[in-house]
Amino acid sequence: MTETLRTAAFFIDRELQMSIGTRELAPPTPDEAVLRVEYAGLCGSDLHVMRSGAWVEEWPATLGHEICATVELPPADGTLRAGERVVADSRVPCGTCAECVAGVPDRCTAVRFVGECRPGGFAELCVLPSSLLHAVPDGLAAETAVLAEPLAVAMHGLSRLPLEPRRAAILGHGPIGALVQIELRRRFPGAEVTVAEPAPLRAQLARALGAGVADTAADLSDRRYDTVIDAAGYGTSMTDALRLLAPRGQLLLVALGHRPVTITPAEIVEAGATIAGANAFVDELPAAIAALAAEPARYAPVVTDAISLDELPAVARGQLERPAAVKVIVCP
Repeated sequence: MTETLRTAAFFIDRELQMSIGTRELAPPTPDEAVLRVEYAGLCGSDLHVMRSGAWVEEWPATLGHEICATVELPPADGTLRAGERVVADSRVPCGTCAECVAGVPDRCTAVRFVGECRPGGFAELCVLPSSLLHAVPDGLAAETAVLAEPLAVAMHGLSRLPLEPRRAAILGHGPIGALVQIELRRRFPGAEVTVAEPAPLRAQLARALGAGVADTAADLSDRRYDTVIDAAGYGTSMTDALRLLAPRGQLLLVALGHRPVTITPAEIVEAGATIAGANAFVDELPAAIAALAAEPARYAPVVTDAISLDELPAVARGQLERPAAVKVIVCP
């Protein structure tokens, strides 16, 4: 294919104005596939870009890195066939750093993400390298398969915990917080899980999934937890999380908090706390796809809103002003 592709797409410009228009896509290279997007998830990192403009390399940007699509035009390398349903790995390794050259792109020191370094899935059509695409098992609905990428993030986060959680607190019940709760219940059915979440719909889902629920971290302060997971990322969430830790407890940071926090090293030393951060994922995407295929009903409740592409700017502005939905998925 040599002609330019045109597709309806979401745009955000340098002034952070959002709109829907027509985007021209470069013709695919031999190792790229043209995809017809079925669903693309709205992620917390998408909202951070919409709020700040961070990470974008080319303007205007078409965001969307949580993608489930069908192959419209397969790559010339024969790795995919037309009509095959796939989900996308969101990471784009640089290919030139020492880790990439050594054959371990999962450790790329300059990794970029779909939607920020190249047009993403908030569009009818998307062009991606075949190396990023994973087949979806027959029978797994697209609206559930689109959870594969964020589920891989949740799985990777829990892999960073050195100890088995017995009493866990989760700050924030957005998409990652909800998927972390589901994975905690799946992996450690005997663990007690409590969630701090003020948004009514999110709190309702946490309760339906078996967690105790409070409005804020302060409401949990009468107890201590061996595991605390910061999936909120508000200004004081990390310090709030540390205050909830039991002695020798473990704190997992999965939220993209960008405000400086003041922590005295003695607080960590005297508590014997273990603090781990988890960014994106490593090799968990196939496991996430398999888990969704095996138990779709376990994960499907995370999707609370399915919208059209035309609705995305208004819905995104609403989520920026006051997060209410858990997972919003866009159907271009």
